Amino acid sequence: MRLDTDKARGAGRGVLAAKDEVEGDDTAAVLRAAAEGLRGLAFHDALNAAADGYASFTKRFGDELDWLGHTVISAADAFDATDESSKTSIQKLDVA
Repeated sequence: MRLDTDKARGAGRGVLAAKDEVEGDDTAAVLRAAAEGLRGLAFHDALNAAADGYASFTKRFGDELDWLGHTVISAADAFDATDESSKTSIQKLDVA
């Protein structure tokens, strides 16, 4: 069984696309806008805190997706390089 590195790279790119979606989420901005409408009320601080927490979450989650996507792509590249190196070594030894 051979690892399909093209599919692995595609999966990595898919993770990076998901990262862009997470980072593009405007929920935090919507919560802040709602908080502005409630300035002076107890909800104002609660909505701002929710917006800050959500923005922090999407940043951390986006960073993790970024790391995961690049790691998968890098691993596929390394696998291909190792596979090519192994093929060259086997050909030099003339054992195949």
